[in-house]
Amino acid sequence: MLSSSQIKLKAQELLKPLAEAVSSTGISPNAVTVAGFFFSLISGFSIATGNLNLGTAFFILSGICDMMDGIIARVTGKTSPFGAFLDSFLDRYSDFFPLSGLVVFGFEEDNLPIVLLSLFSMVGAFATSYARARAESLGADCKSGLVERPERFFILLFALISGLFVEVLSVLAVLSNLTAFQRLLCAAEKLRK
Repeated sequence: MLSSSQIKLKAQELLKPLAEAVSSTGISPNAVTVAGFFFSLISGFSIATGNLNLGTAFFILSGICDMMDGIIARVTGKTSPFGAFLDSFLDRYSDFFPLSGLVVFGFEEDNLPIVLLSLFSMVGAFATSYARARAESLGADCKSGLVERPERFFILLFALISGLFVEVLSVLAVLSNLTAFQRLLCAAEKLRK
C-alpha cells in the first residue's frame, strides 16, 4: 500500500512538467493556491445543486492546484513561510466545500446517511489537521495516521465518480476520525514525556 508521502511524490513527479510550464508564465505559487480554493468552492456549489459531473471536474482541478502550488514554489525558488501558511489555511476550506456540498446534496435527496457521513468526514478531516498543528505548536511531531489529505482526496474522488456515496463516505468518515484519534494518541505519548 502506498503511503501518503509516496502518493505525494508520485503526483509531484507526474505534475512537475505542467508546474514548470505554469511557472514559466509568471504565475505565482500563491495564485495557484488561491485558484485551487476557488475551484473547490465551485465544486462544492456544483455538488450541492446536483451537478455532480461539474462538481467532480472542479474537485479534480482543485486537487491538481493543491499539488502544483508546492512544486511551482520549489521550481521557482519562491517558497515562503506565508505561502506555506496560506496553503494550509485554504486547504481547510478546500476540505469543507465539497463535503458541505454533499451535505446539501444528501439533504435535497432526502438521504440522511449522506448528510451524516459527510459531516463526520468533515470533522475527521478538521480534527486530523488540527491535531497535527496543535501538537507541533507544543513541540511534538504527529504526522502519523491512516489517511492524510491525499488519501482523503482520492477516497472522496472515488465517491464522486462511482456515485457510491454512502459506502465510500462510510469508509472516509471512519478512517478520517481514526486518523484524528491516532494523532491524539501520538500527542499524548510525546507530550507526557
